[in-house]
Amino acid sequence: MPLYRYKAIAPTGTVVTGTLDASDSAALAQRLRGQGQFPVSVTPVEANFGLHRLLALLRPARRPSRRVLTTMTQELAVLLGAGLELDRALGMLGSLSELKPLHEAMAQVRDQVRDGASLADALARHDIFPPFYINLVRAGEMGGSLQPALARLADYLERSLAVRDAVISALIYPAVLLVTAGASVIVILVFVLPEFEPLFAESGQALPWAAQMLMFLSATLRGFWWLFVLIGAAAVGGARAAWRNAAYRAAIDRRLLRLPLLGELLRSIEVERFCRALGTLVVNGVALPVALKLCAGVMSNAQLRAAVDSAATGLREGESLSRRLAQSKTFPARTLDLIQVGEESGKLGEMLLRQADLDEQRIKHSLDRLLALLVPVLTILMGCLVAGLIASMLVAILSVNSLATQ
Repeated sequence: MPLYRYKAIAPTGTVVTGTLDASDSAALAQRLRGQGQFPVSVTPVEANFGLHRLLALLRPARRPSRRVLTTMTQELAVLLGAGLELDRALGMLGSLSELKPLHEAMAQVRDQVRDGASLADALARHDIFPPFYINLVRAGEMGGSLQPALARLADYLERSLAVRDAVISALIYPAVLLVTAGASVIVILVFVLPEFEPLFAESGQALPWAAQMLMFLSATLRGFWWLFVLIGAAAVGGARAAWRNAAYRAAIDRRLLRLPLLGELLRSIEVERFCRALGTLVVNGVALPVALKLCAGVMSNAQLRAAVDSAATGLREGESLSRRLAQSKTFPARTLDLIQVGEESGKLGEMLLRQADLDEQRIKHSLDRLLALLVPVLTILMGCLVAGLIASMLVAILSVNSLATQ
């Protein structure tokens, strides 16, 4: 029998991996569920696995954009809600032009579903679908409510996309402002200042120190531009390598959360993502320890992710979710209070989704306030920088002219 490599979540909430032989991936997934494990992915181990692994590293699989995945989920939920069979709905998705990046994957998923595989198992055979997505679909299938699960998943993806788009839109103008100001400075140093060098050389007099510094910087930038490129590339490479270091990234994430204004905004974004993801999983029937492990993978801040992992461990020890999260001192008090109410009332999922909606509104207001403060500050700073460059050169030119008239 063929050999399969699998990843699953054990009843204790830990992620386990290994290899087993089975007639097919669906049979292996069924065996894992029979052992009390929650399969995340099942992939065949080929004889030339090492070669495939090397090719995957050199040419990583391109995942569809979140917008395409959201559209697919929405359309599938609508088609199933209209009473279509799953295989027919998947076939219709494969013909939609806006889902072109998923056409091949949808055709394969449809064929696998027709062969008897569950939708979650068929999706798990493709690396383009994240584990969070697959496990929520699996929970809906196991609970006999696939269409409502897909509808909630589509709502989660759409809300998450709206928050991300709001953040990106808020950063577009400051980024354009910085790029424009940087380009203006480079043009002045590389193309404008060299035109004045003959004038300063003919005067034979020492220039003011500010003008001397500008001329030195201009000559260095023109003569050793390649060195600046190398330094920039080395800095980017070093930053990326350091970012992969868990300890370094955790330290940076802790400092980011302590920044005024920006730290609170980043915390709100992470908490909104956590509440919406966990609420969606819990409402769809995923066990809380497993849901917490999946939510930890959704979060990008290392400190908040460690708090969620610790909460999953605390649940196995009999502690409540709100109390364990409170011990980390990273989650806002309002979020902890709402989680506690949800635990006491048995409506944790609904409370988390309500908190996520409130956080979404707070994020939009915080972005508006931050943008209202950031844009004038950047405008003034960039204007002062360019004005300082021009003023330094004007002072040098005036000093040369004054010497010429004496």
